This record gives sequence, C-alpha cells and structure tokens, in this order.
Amino acid sequence: MKSTKSILQFSIAILTVVALTGCGGPPAKNPLLIDARTQYGLATSNADVMTHAAVPLEEAEEHIIRAEQLWRDGAEPELIDHEAYIGRQKVKIAIETAKLSKAEDEVKRAEVDRQRVQLEARRMEAERAEARAREATNMAQSERQKAMNERQRAEAARAEAMRAQEEAEQARLEAEEALTRAQELAKRVEELEAQQTERGLVLTLGDVLFDVGQANLKAGGIRAVEQLSTFLEEYPERSVLIEGHTDNTGSEALNEKLSLRRADAVRFALIERGIHVNRIRTAGYGESYPVAGNGTSAGRQANRRVEVVISKSDEVIPERQ
Repeated sequence: MKSTKSILQFSIAILTVVALTGCGGPPAKNPLLIDARTQYGLATSNADVMTHAAVPLEEAEEHIIRAEQLWRDGAEPELIDHEAYIGRQKVKIAIETAKLSKAEDEVKRAEVDRQRVQLEARRMEAERAEARAREATNMAQSERQKAMNERQRAEAARAEAMRAQEEAEQARLEAEEALTRAQELAKRVEELEAQQTERGLVLTLGDVLFDVGQANLKAGGIRAVEQLSTFLEEYPERSVLIEGHTDNTGSEALNEKLSLRRADAVRFALIERGIHVNRIRTAGYGESYPVAGNGTSAGRQANRRVEVVISKSDEVIPERQ
C-alpha cells in the first residue's frame, strides 16, 4: 500500500510540473531534479529496495517533493538543487541498503547450510566410528588392537567436528564484522555527503568555504575538513587526492596557482589534525575541468571548488585523463 501511494504521489508531482511548464511556469528543466526523479522511479520499481529500504526511500521522496515544490514556487536554484541532491543521495542510500540487506540474508543462509552439512557429516562419521569401536571391543583378544584403532578414529572424527564448528563460528563472526564495517562506511559516506565515482568517493568543497580570491578556509570549510579527518582516521588504509579548480576569470597562470593553494590549504588542515602526509596528494587544475558553463555567475561559482577524492580501500587514485 505504501509503495503504491509513493508512486502515485510521484506521478502527480510529475504531471503538475508538466502542467506548470505548459502554462508559462518555472523553467522546464532542472537537470539535478530530473535525475533525482528518474533515480527515484527506478528505485520504486525494484522489489528489493521497496522491501529492505523503505525508510531511506521515503526520505528521498520527501526531499524530491520538497524540491519540486520549491521549483514550482520559483525558489533559488541552489535551494532546489540542494533538496534534489539530498533526494538523489537518499535514493542511492536506499539502493545500497537493499543490496546490503539482500547480501546479508544470502550470507546467513549460506552459512547456516554450510554449518549444518558439516556438522551432520562429522556427527554421522563419529557415530559410525563409535559403532565400529563398540563392535570391535566384543571381539576376541586378537581383535582388540583393531578396536583401539577404531576408537582412535572416532576421537579424530569428533575432534574434526569440533574444529569444523569452531571454523563455522569464526566465519559467522567475520561475516558480522564485515557487515558492520560496510554499514559504518555507508553511514560515514552519508555524513560526508560524498559522491561515489569510478575514481573513488568525491567530496566537493565549494567556493563559499574560502575567502574570495584567497586560499584561507572559512568556518564551514574547517568543519568539512574535520569530518574528513575523522573519516580518514577510521579508515587508515585510504588516501586522498585534493584537486583545486577555478572559473575562467583572470589569467590561466594565476588560476592554476590559486587552485593549488586552495588544495594545499585543505592538505595542511588535514596534516594538522594528524593525517600522515604520505596519504595526501594535491593538484591544481585552474580552469581546465569546469563542471558548469562560465557564462553565468552560478556556473562560475560551481567551477570554483576543491574536490577531495578518497581512494577505494588501499588502491591508488587514478589521475585525471
């Protein structure tokens, strides 16, 4: 009933947007909001997500509906993008949560079956060995040595069964630990508001976190660095590549210097908080890799950023091509 209601609400929201567009309402396209709607629609058609991740999917729906309302009201694009971005991230979290829950169920089922088969095999072997030993003890004196050997085999089978049980318990504990670690990582990624990419997790520090034309971190930037340093302390096998970017205002040489200075500012802040220098690399790309057009103030502001790429486990972060 809940999933049907959510799909109905989502469909009504889309029809409302279409109607407003046809009547001269707000701009017809908001890429981030459109992507959020699309990802949400795909997630609601996934039975695993609806079963195992209803809560984050509901939260995603709330943010997307809020973004659509802001869009219809003609709110600032940054407010719309913020709600749409959170909605899209919640959809991703729902999908990953569903995958994790499904994998957990499969691991548990496989582990239980394996333990049952192993223990049953060991038990049956032990019982057969004990039966042979009891039968041998009733034989004549000439068979006593054989009975002793059978008893020894029975003891060995029981010992093997105990070892199998201990191994099964160890495997269960390791699976639980891996699951806890994966859940904790998902939580930390959500707190960082990082985006999963082919190069690794990417945390974007916007231009508003620096003084204008300077490389000094403001209070918001310092808080982001503190969250990042906490994450790196908890996952010491990971490293970071800090990349500075600018818009096309000013000369190319000055932009490259400013972008590198801002990347280095984040690097120094991490080192001050105990992150080893060998885990941090920096690069300044200036205006070379824009994420938006430089023809508008909003586009230029989006291009003025520092991207922190967090490696996948202990892998080396690939350079930009």
